[in-house]
Amino acid sequence: MRAADVLVAPVTALPLESCFEFVAYPGRGISASAFGAWPAGAGETLRDAAGRPTVLHFAPDRWLVPAPSPSLISHLISLERAGCGTLIDVDGKWQDLRIVAEHAQRMLARTIDVETVLADRDCAAIRLFDCPAIVARHEAAFNLWIAASFAQSFLAVSSAMPNLEPSS
Repeated sequence: MRAADVLVAPVTALPLESCFEFVAYPGRGISASAFGAWPAGAGETLRDAAGRPTVLHFAPDRWLVPAPSPSLISHLISLERAGCGTLIDVDGKWQDLRIVAEHAQRMLARTIDVETVLADRDCAAIRLFDCPAIVARHEAAFNLWIAASFAQSFLAVSSAMPNLEPSS
């Protein structure tokens, strides 16, 4: 077996301290000002200083909020109290995964055209190998939040993929 045929950890499960979803009440016409710096447009993502996604508008009226800061939690609670929507603790619902840049395009291409999916957006709700997921670009790599009940299966499929290295 050649060294190029060996796949070295293309997908890494990341620890997630806490995770929330905010669901806006449909038809309420929430103004962008109610969300402040939040990503109001579908597919937009708010990032921290290190470039990590902190608020992902992944579907109509739905935001994923992985590992929020105390100030972000306070903001979410104030939006809920103002009647803008519902804050849901989804710890355990999603498994945060990182696909390394060298493998990301080729691995994702086996199930979706990620460039088309993310052509005019930062994040999207998708299905990867029949696993519900949310994908967001992180520099040349990708963050995935796979439904936790599918994570083990997704990791097994991804680790069994042959040579994801670019052809030489």
